[in-house]
Amino acid sequence: MLTSLVDLAKESSSDKRRELMGHVVSLFVMGAEKYNNEEIALFNGVLKRLVDLVEDTDKEELSEKLCEVRTTPRELVLKLANEDLVISKYMLQYSTVLTLDDLMQLAKIKGQGHLLAISKRERLEARLTDVLIERGEQPVRRSVAANPGAELSHWGTKFLVKIAEKDPVLRESMINRSDLKPEHFDRLIKQLPEEQGKKMRHLYTSNEKLAEELFHEAGNLVAKSKLDRKNTRIDTKGSIREIKNGTKSLDKVFVEHTLSNRLLDLSYLLAELAGLEQKYVLNAILRSEIDGIAIVCRALDVGETEFSTFCKARCSILGLPANVAEKWLSDYCVLTVADAQRALRFIMVRLKAMEQHAA
Repeated sequence: MLTSLVDLAKESSSDKRRELMGHVVSLFVMGAEKYNNEEIALFNGVLKRLVDLVEDTDKEELSEKLCEVRTTPRELVLKLANEDLVISKYMLQYSTVLTLDDLMQLAKIKGQGHLLAISKRERLEARLTDVLIERGEQPVRRSVAANPGAELSHWGTKFLVKIAEKDPVLRESMINRSDLKPEHFDRLIKQLPEEQGKKMRHLYTSNEKLAEELFHEAGNLVAKSKLDRKNTRIDTKGSIREIKNGTKSLDKVFVEHTLSNRLLDLSYLLAELAGLEQKYVLNAILRSEIDGIAIVCRALDVGETEFSTFCKARCSILGLPANVAEKWLSDYCVLTVADAQRALRFIMVRLKAMEQHAA
């Protein structure tokens, strides 16, 4: 059956070729993970011939369908990646078949649209971002800065921090990066208007202290709280799946766990959604200061009414007067989601650094 496709590829009618390519692509995608090398080579031969004969709209459709298929032949991927942007953008942004060397070569010779597509890839190595930053214009540089999966070299970071002086959008992306060193962060803060810079500096220094306290206190909690207990963990895992697929709200689950005093499950829920280790979240829940758990909850956009319920329950657990809950809620209402997410990113970086140092 596959061999006959080679003969069909010789069809002279453009409609026939388009129809044939549609059939071949569908056949390839359906069994992409099962075909052997010989069969993949045959598909490659047919599709390469068809690509040279069909219209750009057909090439665009082909590139879009094959860009995330890991077994797409590299020769075909490179062919499509070198086409005009409307065709190549899918391969440049999504294809894992392209090697670092392939991407480096493309980044060195292609235009701004191609560079922008490459800059949006899920992972970018520092060598590649250096080329993108050096050759790219403002949209490309902004895209690299805003991409959390883009690794920056020392040179790349310094360069982006420098040009951020005249580009507030790029500056905001750089401030939000989790891989900045203190000296780069300080320089970015100096570029901000006075009041905003003062606020950011306070956020930075206060969360440095919070991260250290969470790290040093969390170890004692592991043994005390028996974090491996799985009494209701299965229910919480189910709730997490429902929250992620949009069939259940975090606010509802948050209140359910709060009212039933399921602190271990609540810490597990928030830890999974925030990307933190559970011991740090449990520590933030149980310690007398509210800052840590407020940052986690606000970063996840827990509602103010729901957080008020939590504050009241927390006062009861810690034996604190009810008016303390009102003060906690007042502080929570002032904290913005953007600032909380920025603070959480910084805390996570600091915790990771301390863990590596302690290892």
